[in-house]
Amino acid sequence: MKTFIHHRLTNCLLHKKPLINILIAILLMIISNIPVYAATNSAYRPELVAPRAVLMDAETGTVLYNKNAGEITYPASTTKILTALVVLEHASLEDVIAIDYEPGVTGSSMYIVPGEAFTVETLLKGLLIRSGNDAAEILARHVSGSVEAFVALMNQHAASIGAVNTHFTNPHGLPDENHVTTAYDLALIAREAMKNEFFREVVSSPSLIIPPTSETDQRVYHNSNRFLWGKGPSHQMMYQGLYTNIYYEPVDGIKTGYTHSARNCLVSSAQFNDSRYIAVVLNAEQENVYSDSRTLLDYGLQYFHRIQLVEDGTQMAMVTVVQGDDEAVPLVTEGSIEQIVPRNILPSDIIMDIQLPEDDLVAPVEQNAILGHVRYYYGDELLGEVNLVTDNAVEAIPVYQQISWGYYATVALGIVFILWQVFVFRLRQKKRKHRRLQRARRYQRSESFD
Repeated sequence: MKTFIHHRLTNCLLHKKPLINILIAILLMIISNIPVYAATNSAYRPELVAPRAVLMDAETGTVLYNKNAGEITYPASTTKILTALVVLEHASLEDVIAIDYEPGVTGSSMYIVPGEAFTVETLLKGLLIRSGNDAAEILARHVSGSVEAFVALMNQHAASIGAVNTHFTNPHGLPDENHVTTAYDLALIAREAMKNEFFREVVSSPSLIIPPTSETDQRVYHNSNRFLWGKGPSHQMMYQGLYTNIYYEPVDGIKTGYTHSARNCLVSSAQFNDSRYIAVVLNAEQENVYSDSRTLLDYGLQYFHRIQLVEDGTQMAMVTVVQGDDEAVPLVTEGSIEQIVPRNILPSDIIMDIQLPEDDLVAPVEQNAILGHVRYYYGDELLGEVNLVTDNAVEAIPVYQQISWGYYATVALGIVFILWQVFVFRLRQKKRKHRRLQRARRYQRSESFD
């Protein structure tokens, strides 16, 4: 329902109907459900020029910065991230595609002509490095038989990873009023794509060389992402008041985009030690797309760090077990929790909340049974949670084995005491009877004397 509303509203917004623009913007902000990390309590917040942007931790999916990241907009060629992801899922890199038609797609191109043949691997490189629109269409037809069927796969895949406000109508990103997404959705798509080793390898390549074919000489292309190679006077940007190279060593991908309606778009990834950040900047003007992206990436590097809240298998509690071969069972964490937090958060600021069974357990108890959980908070912000499971099984024991030797000793003493009492009672009874007999005999003797 939310996706439908977004798509209907965005048609009005992108066509700039002035009477309802303000209402639409407010409504889009209300219905956009982006999980932003509330513990980002640093006094510093980056100021960006671009109207829409997001910074995401690739490991956890935590949003560290959000500027209108849920607003519907045009993505241009950043679309091709999802195109590549779907192709990698449904085709083999070794597949050879013979071109027997003129692709006929405008915009950036590999200039593929009929009579050429390429592997899926080569076309994916052309798609992501050269940003070839013709490669996008050829790959789509190879996977699904038609562009329309392939686009349906793209939208299904987007929804499956949580990009519910994405609706694509083509595999390349050329303008279409119904071809829309959000900065947040693109971050989710990029995060998923960067899990693929081949994808990471391609989008980090500064250039592409395609050997000559029977129809075309050797092709040499620079990656459209100048973060990977942009050095020198013609590849400068203003950053923190100084002109500097666009090239930025930590960046290892991933995709640019430009159309007149989308303006400059860039999805970028950077690796800093043990953390990877994904920055999405949309609808920027000229080199601002690079300066804004670097601002976000540096924000992640300088103001956040990764901490391990708990390791897998950590013992958190002992729970009493009755009628079992063990008197207690340890509860351990079912997995580890890592989270990215602002650098000014101290370990003492994090609160641990453990939920355990209220009653003792009754054997038998299975191993890995979920019996509780532990949550970690910073203030009211939930940083992570994990189940607590039994570290081992506890078997039930027969009833007679459940009784202690002390119990048996008590019972035995009780029986001895009862037998002793019976014996004493019988002895007293016998003595009384004997005395009665003696009195009777004495009485009889006295009667006979009389």
